Amino acid sequence: MRKAILPIVLSSFITFSCELENDILPQNSTEPEVSQSQSEQEESPQESQEENNQEENNTEQNQEEETSTEEEEKEVSFGSVLTAHQATSFSMQANLKYGNNERQNYDMYLPDGQPAGVKAVPVVVIHGGGWSLLDKSFMKPVVDELKKQGLNIAIFNINHRLAGSQGVDYAQIMADINQFMAHLDGKKATLNLTDEVLLLGYSSGGHLALSYAYQRSNPNIKAVAAIAAPTDLTMPEIHNEIMDDKNRNLTQLLIGASYQENPGAYEAASPYFDVNGQSEPTILFYGDRDELVDQQTQGKRLHTRLRNNGVKAQFHLVSNATHDMNGKMPVVIPKAAAFWKSLQ
Repeated sequence: MRKAILPIVLSSFITFSCELENDILPQNSTEPEVSQSQSEQEESPQESQEENNQEENNTEQNQEEETSTEEEEKEVSFGSVLTAHQATSFSMQANLKYGNNERQNYDMYLPDGQPAGVKAVPVVVIHGGGWSLLDKSFMKPVVDELKKQGLNIAIFNINHRLAGSQGVDYAQIMADINQFMAHLDGKKATLNLTDEVLLLGYSSGGHLALSYAYQRSNPNIKAVAAIAAPTDLTMPEIHNEIMDDKNRNLTQLLIGASYQENPGAYEAASPYFDVNGQSEPTILFYGDRDELVDQQTQGKRLHTRLRNNGVKAQFHLVSNATHDMNGKMPVVIPKAAAFWKSLQ
């Protein structure tokens, strides 16, 4: 297998086309009265006790049914929150800080005309670039597509420190995401946001979104959307083949060692191995012509593992799409939005 050069693959992602794709839904009856003897009409103490017990059982059953109904009402509330306000415009603030490092910043998009008492759902967007390249500006077209969905959301497009710079590795990048999430928690009351958060990432950003959701057990993460994401770094096509134009092995930069030196670290950084029955609902998108991340070993395997663990999950193979998903966001983002709205 030839080695894939990431910047060449990624460069055309910034130019999105607006074309849509068709790929990848009785009458009362009277009975004769039966006379009863006096002894039949009188209840014995045992019969009375049995009837009392039955009444208590019926009361408990009714209470359980009422509780179940209340829980069902709560389960369907998330989709209602997402559609409680159809945002058509957003106010944007750029380069807000969540940490002291120059890379620890984000752009915030708040919905205009938010009705009183209606909280918006935060969507946290994480950029791609092989963990060591690019920044949040790379995801602006994705943000623009999110803004078109008419959802009750607030969008947070974040940067993180880059692997290979000043010794930054996987643990520190994950710490950045965790630091942003803590920062966001502190802003929710002021910004009128829900506790529940949606994560969306592209390529390496999809890997980070999945990893954070599955590993950190943050109860506020409602679901994850990952586009063209590597999910098992132990596979040779990932840890051997993802290179930049300087011939640097980008997975090795992320881990800080080669696979041969520390295979356990590659497994620990792979969301595929973190899946369990408590994993967050997940929607996955891969191109059928992706030359960098294989849709079977990285996407379909994860989808199967999620489903086998009883996790709500969808897998979408986008036709005529390479790794950059050029022109495919008008297809991908509405599907992600529909998945989010279907959540209980």
